[in-house]
Amino acid sequence: MEALVILIVFGSIFGSIVVSRLLKYRHIERMRELETGASRGGEVLALEAAKSELEVRLRHLESIVTNVDYELNAKLNRLSTRHLALEAALPAGGDLAAASEGIAAETERVLRGTVRPGQLVANRFEIIRLLGTGGMGAVYLARDQNLGEEVALKVVAGLGLTDPGAAERLRREAAAARRISHVNVVRLHDIGEEGGLLFLSMEFVDGESLHQRLTRLGRPMTAEELRPLLAQLCDGLAVAHDAGVIHRDLKPANVLIDRNGNVKLIDFGIARMAHVDGMTATGMVLGTAEYMAPEQVRGGAVDGRADLYAIGVIAYVALTGQAPFVRETPIAVSLAHVTDPVPSPRTLTPSLTPAWEALLMRLLEKSPTMRFQTASELRHALPVSASDPTVLGPQVGAPSTERLT
Repeated sequence: MEALVILIVFGSIFGSIVVSRLLKYRHIERMRELETGASRGGEVLALEAAKSELEVRLRHLESIVTNVDYELNAKLNRLSTRHLALEAALPAGGDLAAASEGIAAETERVLRGTVRPGQLVANRFEIIRLLGTGGMGAVYLARDQNLGEEVALKVVAGLGLTDPGAAERLRREAAAARRISHVNVVRLHDIGEEGGLLFLSMEFVDGESLHQRLTRLGRPMTAEELRPLLAQLCDGLAVAHDAGVIHRDLKPANVLIDRNGNVKLIDFGIARMAHVDGMTATGMVLGTAEYMAPEQVRGGAVDGRADLYAIGVIAYVALTGQAPFVRETPIAVSLAHVTDPVPSPRTLTPSLTPAWEALLMRLLEKSPTMRFQTASELRHALPVSASDPTVLGPQVGAPSTERLT
């Protein structure tokens, strides 16, 4: 009997030990199964995320390629224009060797807008000299005999001769400019057409562009040099946005500075009216790759915050001497705006204050909601220093909106 009791006790102890070890073993196996499943699930999630990111990149790439196709077509059309103009100017035999300096000049005359110094356009504008040329035509200094003053005359020519959209872009520029009246936006005078020649007359700014100034300086600007220019640019842009006009192509070449230091915003050729359908095809991207906001690169709807992003790039270039994203192709630059982190500007310009760096980094946020929301808000956030000669003291009884750094 005692042996039976001992056997039962021993069996119970042994059984509990076996069961305990068996449960522990099964628990370990189950945990391994769960860990394996979680690992596989993590891999699946990672693959799905990578796939989604790739799809987004492809959509961005498609929209950018659309823009590149547009630019390529523009170049081809311009070459076609040059060929047709040269062919028309050649002697009957088509012998290139017979082309004289007069023929070459005639070709350039056609490409630049069929106007020359001394010519009277629309029985009103006396051409003085050529100011500059571009793919869509040329800009001349002219004397407006009606106004009795010098004006800039923008003429559709070159690519405009074969691009039916060029005239529409000029009309769009006129429509946008007419909605804006501000000292920091170039004033539009008139738009007209004569003998198939479409032209736009506007205020002549005797000075240089921000791009020309940066080139002339040969160095980055100081914050004290740049701040008054940005402040005026914000003032002009605020009025444009209030009028429902988004520029969409802000860059140093479109910021003029007269001899008195006054800033003038120009070139609303691809500007877009808020709440109005654009003239471009769905998904087409227009603008300059180095200065385009991520949402603009995607080809989606944009608002004034895209212009503020462009101001951020302009300021970055002016203060550091280079764009935030330097790549081999416009596509790579555009994609970097969408996906890559912005390099710290202080690594390029160590003397830049933390306040200025913070301002630039906020302007260059990928999400529009993370940036300044209006040009006026940005204008009041511009950092200043006590040594800045452009800073005016606060009005008596008014709170100061300036921040010292």
